[in-house]
Amino acid sequence: RNKSDKEFLENLENKIIENIENNSFSVHDLSKSFGMSRTSLYMKLKNLVDLSPQDFIIRTKLKHAKNLLIKGELSIKEVAYSSGFSNPKYFSTSFKKFYSQTPSGFIDSLKK
Repeated sequence: RNKSDKEFLENLENKIIENIENNSFSVHDLSKSFGMSRTSLYMKLKNLVDLSPQDFIIRTKLKHAKNLLIKGELSIKEVAYSSGFSNPKYFSTSFKKFYSQTPSGFIDSLKK
């Protein structure tokens, strides 16, 4: 990846984090804020990180959630809501899919 691709991905992540507590923030909102069509955003992300825009949003929210879990100040449920997930069960399922362990398993592994 070149510098402009890296900056593009960072800007996307920052935009998602800025809107993290808005759980209705969508791919449409993201592409609009970058002046791109959904299709061109999809193509660009697929080429750069092999993720759909929706998966990129989820991955960014999960990275944020992981940092919150590391801080250890919030319950898993609070982390889910603070990371833009409206459903803690969906959060746990997504977390497990991306990190191969549940949020509680991740917390336990931090304590070791």
